Amino acid sequence: MATARRLRGALCVAVLLGGAAPGVACAPYRPPFTAPAGAGSPADPHQATLVFLWPATSCDPAGYFTIAGTDGRFVGNVARGTQLRVSVPAGEHTFVAWNEVMEGASGAPSVATVPVLRATLAEGRVYYVRMAFGEWDATGPRHPFTWVRGGGSTSNRCVAVAPGESTTSAMVALPPGSEAWSTVPEWTAQLEVIAPDLVAGQAWLDANREVLDAHRAVGEGRFEGLRPGARRMATVVAEDGVSGR
Repeated sequence: MATARRLRGALCVAVLLGGAAPGVACAPYRPPFTAPAGAGSPADPHQATLVFLWPATSCDPAGYFTIAGTDGRFVGNVARGTQLRVSVPAGEHTFVAWNEVMEGASGAPSVATVPVLRATLAEGRVYYVRMAFGEWDATGPRHPFTWVRGGGSTSNRCVAVAPGESTTSAMVALPPGSEAWSTVPEWTAQLEVIAPDLVAGQAWLDANREVLDAHRAVGEGRFEGLRPGARRMATVVAEDGVSGR
C-alpha cells in the first residue's frame, strides 16, 4: 500500500512537471507518515514550531523528502505543494533530508541532493524553512532563480548533479527581513498543511537507522563544504523565529 502511494505521488508530480493536459489536475501529494491539517497535536508553547514549505517550481523532483534530526528524531515527510508543521524541542539541532523515490532510481545519496539545516530554536517561536530545488550546487546558491507563478514558465536551468540525474536540493532558512520573507504569507496561505504521524514515522526510522546514518554523514559533510554565505542560509538562529501563529 505504501509503495503504491509513493508511485502515485511520483507519477502525479511527473505529470505536473511535464505540463498536465487541460482538465487534468493533481492534488498535493500527502506522503507516508503524515496526517491532514488539524490531525496533529496542538502547538506546545514550551517547544518551537518548524514550518517546512515546498512551493512549486519548475525544478521540483518527483516523490517526497523525509526530514530527520541527526539525533535520530523523525521530523516528517514533505512533498510539492505542502507545508509540514511540526513541534521541536527548543535548543540546538541538525536536520538532514532525503528523497527516497529519486534515490531509489539513481542510487547512492549525493552531497548535492541531501539538504542540511542547523538550527538553534527558542520555545514558543515559529521558524520557516523553504525546500529549494535546482538552485544550489554542493557549496551553495549557483544562479538567480525565478518562481513559477500561475502556471507560468521559467527560462532558468535547474542545477543537476550530473546530466540526467536529479536536481540539487537545499533547506533554506526564511528569517524576517530576508528577500523571500514577504512571500511567506502567500506560501502559507496556498500550501496544504500537513502534520507528521510521529509514532509511525519514528517506528519506521528506528527500523531503518542505517538510512539515517548514511544521510547524516553526507549532510554533515555538505554543511562543512558550504560557502560562508550559504552556511548562514542553511542555519536558523533563535532570533529568526516569530511569535507563535
